[in-house]
Amino acid sequence: MTTETVIFDVGGTKYKVSRSLLSNHPNTMLARSISEEWQHDPKAEIFIELDGERFKYCLDYLRHGRVILPTTVPK
Repeated sequence: MTTETVIFDVGGTKYKVSRSLLSNHPNTMLARSISEEWQHDPKAEIFIELDGERFKYCLDYLRHGRVILPTTVPK
């Protein structure tokens, strides 16, 4: 049984993400990381060694198809 959400621990920052959002982008590494092939325990957190603060912009891109960076964030 899979849960409706998955928790990513990205550099110590936790993000709770709907599986449906990721399933809308099946060819991404994030979608593959939650597949039954890669994730044997659907309740387990998935650790990603990246900057946790910047990861939210990746999720914004998946949600909206674009990212608007604040002026305080360098490209």
